[in-house]
Amino acid sequence: MFGKLKFVASSMILIGILLLLAKVDETFNLYNAPYILIILGIILLIISLLATNQEKSLLCRIGLHKYEQVGRDSEVTALFIYKCERCKKEKKVMKAF
Repeated sequence: MFGKLKFVASSMILIGILLLLAKVDETFNLYNAPYILIILGIILLIISLLATNQEKSLLCRIGLHKYEQVGRDSEVTALFIYKCERCKKEKKVMKAF
């Protein structure tokens, strides 16, 4: 169910942005429909992320991690290892110099 909710919320955000970029409100009287679609889409997306993710921190549940660099990968020198301060989630990032 939450997978469908994420798809609907993302679609609402995309449609709202496309309506703003196409300037459809100048042709048709949509009033504030693009803004309402974007706001409702963001609210639905946050609700679905809060319900499905299991991290302890609410900010990490909606994807706002606070990463800090903890080291480098031993196999590939361009890979850096980052760890979230709140939920301890790790990710590897390749930096190009």
